[in-house]
Amino acid sequence: MKIEADLNELMELVSNATDAFTTAFFLADNQRQLLKLWHFYSLGNNVIADAIIPFGVGPIGRVAESQEPFDLSKFSDRDSGLLRLYSRNEDIKSFFAVPVMNADTLAGVLCIDSKNAYVFVPKDQKLLTLFAKQISNLVNNIKVQKFVDTEASDVAFLHGFCSRIVSADNVESILQLTLDAILQLVECNSCFLSLRTDSGSDGLGRYRIEVAHRYRHMKGVIFSEQDGLAGCIIRNKESFLLANRRSDLGSYVFTSSESVGRVTSFLGVPLLARDDVLGVICLIDSKEDAFNQRDLRALSIMADTASLAITGVKAQRRSYELSTTIDGLTGLYNFSGFQERLAIAFQEASQKRRPLSLIIMDLDNLKKINDISGYRIGNEILRRFAQILLSLGRDGTIIAARYGSDEFVLIVPGATKERALLIAERIREAVSNPTFIASNYRIHVSINVGVSSFPQGSKSRGELVNHAFRVLSATKSPSDDKNDAVDKSSPSVITDHRSPITDH
Repeated sequence: MKIEADLNELMELVSNATDAFTTAFFLADNQRQLLKLWHFYSLGNNVIADAIIPFGVGPIGRVAESQEPFDLSKFSDRDSGLLRLYSRNEDIKSFFAVPVMNADTLAGVLCIDSKNAYVFVPKDQKLLTLFAKQISNLVNNIKVQKFVDTEASDVAFLHGFCSRIVSADNVESILQLTLDAILQLVECNSCFLSLRTDSGSDGLGRYRIEVAHRYRHMKGVIFSEQDGLAGCIIRNKESFLLANRRSDLGSYVFTSSESVGRVTSFLGVPLLARDDVLGVICLIDSKEDAFNQRDLRALSIMADTASLAITGVKAQRRSYELSTTIDGLTGLYNFSGFQERLAIAFQEASQKRRPLSLIIMDLDNLKKINDISGYRIGNEILRRFAQILLSLGRDGTIIAARYGSDEFVLIVPGATKERALLIAERIREAVSNPTFIASNYRIHVSINVGVSSFPQGSKSRGELVNHAFRVLSATKSPSDDKNDAVDKSSPSVITDHRSPITDH
């Protein structure tokens, strides 16, 4: 590796520049609080090539613990053993070491020694500090197995995983690729990948197990951010490694009714998009100490990559949806978007036995306004009206769509006909305001409204739409349905609207 060659050259350069007997660089394992000798250059043959020094032990360990330079100008006879660097006494007389920092994190310790006393003057100490910065740049983000417990083969494997996952074009493929990769890299009884679905009535995030290894009956299980060990990861937005689970560390992983066998070791990593928890990866095993820091690091890399891929796929899908279901002039759903959203809303209302209301509106005399004042004013009326409807749906509970040229629809989940009529009245009042367009335009705008509700008066999706149109027509010619209309004026009958949809 080029990094190895560069470090070898740097070690020799430091020795020559400072008249050192040995120059050594120890890489820090901050998790285990250990220093591991990585590279050295020595005029002797007694350096312990695989030396390991705990933080705080000896002059070198002291630098790691304090993260401050250490200067020992004169050793007593046979005190070189304090360095824990040599297999026999080398009669070292002087020693100097500096911490190698990567931002606020200790990357390692760079040290030099000499067989002469008082040899390292301030110039040498300043020089060593500069070399430490160069080494920090070399070792930044480098993971080598014999120093930080990450095998070179892992790096190659993760690189291949990243290359494969970026080509996935849907979330399901991303999750399956991630599951397969985890099972190749980490031994475990089972692995689960979950994604957020929505928020419950209690405001807590809900997550669904999308893929599972071995315990496949768990696929589709819904749990909240307050449930089990998985919920702990979601709430804290941090990874969690548990080598020997005690009973007081969560009695279950996902739900209290789950059956995933004995869970002694647990490893969980969140799928994060900035500060948003998209989901969570959970590994379980019945053995103690089944997972280690190497597994945590590898899983974290895969989780970060999967999160980016999922976010990218969702953004592409959203972009496509917007290009095919959004009206370009108003920013509301178009006719196709309305059909899709109504189908979803009606299915949820039927399953949950909740009311659902539909408000259909048209703008009076829009064609006449276009003829007299021009299409620029007509388009401005459409955009301003759309803004009113969008403001009603900012919390996501009301869905607005442009149904035809001058027709608009509101889908109001959970609303009875009475509540929908109140919403429609608010819209009528906003439109009738003289400043709806601009105070210097003398344009009167009014709307006709038809309201229908499920299950009040409508038993199917087709009936819901057809009834709303009948009520809308009733605002223009008296009929028995007129009480469901908001605007009581009687303009011309609708002549240019889409055909009512039918159930399939």
